[in-house]
Amino acid sequence: MTTTGTVVYSQDRTRRLRLALYVALGVGAVVAAYAVWVLVGVVPDDADALTYGVSVAVVAAVVLASTGLALRLLPSRSAAAKRGCVVAAVLLLPASVVVGQLGFVAIVVSLSLLFLALIADDPSLDAGPGVPKGHRP
Repeated sequence: MTTTGTVVYSQDRTRRLRLALYVALGVGAVVAAYAVWVLVGVVPDDADALTYGVSVAVVAAVVLASTGLALRLLPSRSAAAKRGCVVAAVLLLPASVVVGQLGFVAIVVSLSLLFLALIADDPSLDAGPGVPKGHRP
């Protein structure tokens, strides 16, 4: 994919962010499966669980949508991709509050993604084809 605008991430950082976003996407999928389980298995027995199930489903939808958008923006390596990664990391935090035991995993993934998205990176260090990293002419 061609880059538009200023490149803010190196290729290595983009690879690492993609991996972290896929893990966040997995957390969102697990939260969505948990929401389905609550809505299908628990709601018929407990009317108060409906509110909880719907809130978990909304959190799962928000996490999946923001992570998917960040993954879509990431190949451009632009400022928009950086904003998308930060938004995805921040929106993953409500998942940690809503899902109980899985919350620790969501917090770790969210903070890791936020760290990777915000620490300084120098895209000019990307080596050309056939040139080892760090050995620029």
